[in-house]
Amino acid sequence: MTDQTRDEFEADQPSEDVPNEESAEDSAEESAEDSAEDSAEDSAEDSAEDSAEDSAEDSPSDVDPQAEAIGEALAELSLDEQLEATRVERDENFQKWQRALADLDNFRRRSQREMGEARTYQALPLARDLLPGLDNLQRAIQAAESNEAAADLVAGVRMVVEQVVAVLAQHGVVPIPVVGEVFDPAVHEAIQQMVSDEHEPMTVIEEVEAGFRLGERLVRPAKVIVAMAAAETTADGEQVVEPDDEAGQTSEEN
Repeated sequence: MTDQTRDEFEADQPSEDVPNEESAEDSAEESAEDSAEDSAEDSAEDSAEDSAEDSAEDSPSDVDPQAEAIGEALAELSLDEQLEATRVERDENFQKWQRALADLDNFRRRSQREMGEARTYQALPLARDLLPGLDNLQRAIQAAESNEAAADLVAGVRMVVEQVVAVLAQHGVVPIPVVGEVFDPAVHEAIQQMVSDEHEPMTVIEEVEAGFRLGERLVRPAKVIVAMAAAETTADGEQVVEPDDEAGQTSEEN
């Protein structure tokens, strides 16, 4: 074999040191996949460790010390003792629930009662402010009744008084019965006592200022004159008058 033929034969043989292009591409792809998988695993492990650390740090603050103490105490008891303790706790919680339910029911009733009273007596301050003006109108009527020339004016003012009284009645403010009634210190205010043979002692014989009530509440008492018994003459010719206790005490207080 000549040198030229040997050179051609060697040139046709593939070199063992030169890598194949396809094997190079495969090895590159495999290395890329391996690196991606390694990085994904590393990131997953890091995130799991971080979350575990965060949960471990947060868990002590979220645990109720009382619940933890109860759990430790229950762990030292037998199953029967744990069951009995659970029953006792159940009964206590049931009693607390019953008391809370009763308190809520009482609160609802009290709120409803207070709201009803507020609606019923909301006109009380206004009525107390209007009554002095109503008294002045009635005094004007009494003063002008003797003047015949002012008869029409008196009739007009009397209509105004009746209208005001009617409006007050629409809001629950009504006059207190006075003349002919037995003296009642709860609603009457005695300003004077007069001897009367026509009325029983402690009977109201005249109204000086009208009184009003709103529901069960007193807006103001009626100022009245109360009848008293006639004076008794003693053996010495002196007259002894014994005032009634209730009317006398009311006059002294006023």
